[in-house]
Amino acid sequence: MAVLALIHHAGGSAAVFRRLTRLLPDHIRPVALELPGRGRRWREPTLHTAEDAVRDLTDLLVREAGDDADLSILGHSLGAYLGLGVAAALERRGGPHCQVLFASANLAPQLATPLFAAGAAPASDEEVLQRAAGYGALDTGLLRDPHIAARAASLLRADFDIADSFVRTMARTVTESRIVVCRGRQDAFGDEHTDRWRWSSVQPLSTLTFPGGHLYLESAGAEPLAAAIASVLTEPAQSRT
Repeated sequence: MAVLALIHHAGGSAAVFRRLTRLLPDHIRPVALELPGRGRRWREPTLHTAEDAVRDLTDLLVREAGDDADLSILGHSLGAYLGLGVAAALERRGGPHCQVLFASANLAPQLATPLFAAGAAPASDEEVLQRAAGYGALDTGLLRDPHIAARAASLLRADFDIADSFVRTMARTVTESRIVVCRGRQDAFGDEHTDRWRWSSVQPLSTLTFPGGHLYLESAGAEPLAAAIASVLTEPAQSRT
């Protein structure tokens, strides 16, 4: 059985994949990973560097999937970068090998710039929430509750730290995995933002588009995404170069 590891976006949790996992065929076993500080791991302290996040998720995935899994990874937004880091980390440790990295809803890491300047004063909650709202990844109705807003800002600040850390230290990571870029047609990222994902793999790049925006996998894009994943994971494996 194929295992599909799922890594969520900044400020998010495994809940973003609920609709998708219901649509996947039975021969694909989804393994939804969560960073500390949310979901099932809400009691754990948040992480703030890409190195720590990649190490944490790699260890968690190996425990969940086993060393011999037929493994692929779908990373959404921040999760796309962490998925790249995890795929490369698995190669260094000798397995399980990630066959396909579905890099969803993010520009190529080599084109990214940090969200916040290094050494600057910490951003306010309002600044953090505004930054996230720019990606269309916030339910602004929930943020009317000050306690929920403060919690969301805290998680986002930690995850933005991870994203900036990745851009500064791991953007040139290369994997042996095949990369399939996935994006919503109404998202901010077009070909000019995603084509350079080809620099992150030794294999040819594929790109798939789906109806919807940044969180297309929670809406109209979920069903065609599930079908596309099933199709890709039943294709013959490409030989490594």
